[in-house]
Amino acid sequence: MARPLKIMWFHLGRLGWAGAVGFALIVGSLVYDAAVVRPREAALEAQLSRNERARLAAEASRAEATAAAETGVAGQPTLAPAAAAALRRLFDAASRAGLELAQGEYRLTAVKDAQLRRYQVSLPVTGGYPEIRAFVARALNADPALALTAIQLRREGIESTDLEAQLNFTLYLESGA
Repeated sequence: MARPLKIMWFHLGRLGWAGAVGFALIVGSLVYDAAVVRPREAALEAQLSRNERARLAAEASRAEATAAAETGVAGQPTLAPAAAAALRRLFDAASRAGLELAQGEYRLTAVKDAQLRRYQVSLPVTGGYPEIRAFVARALNADPALALTAIQLRREGIESTDLEAQLNFTLYLESGA
């Protein structure tokens, strides 16, 4: 053990006073990073994941509330559990793409001469083009009964990176479902 200490003192002596202070500062910053910064980053990451789970649960409950509001109208057919599940998948796809669905328009219609009902969903979304494209791809891949019927993209200015999109989806449901 004495030999490595002698080697260290020899090299510190060659660095001089300023070099020894610099070396001490580097070692101190590494110790501070390991003792303070990394545990705080881990705690922050855990807090963010809890917040993300809470946000996903809130979006799912909002989709269920929307579905419940749709079924609560007198004289309207009840909304199928399949539609509520599809809305949850739609909100989940939006959150995974980094978008927030604040409001939307929902309309349930029957298809004449067919055993189908259409659940039309119109969603205004604001975000970057890659996020909107990822959301649409995830939503369509998550549910084979979902179709993108219209998409309108608008940008405020050429320098703006955010787009305002109006996405119209149609969910096809069986009449008995």
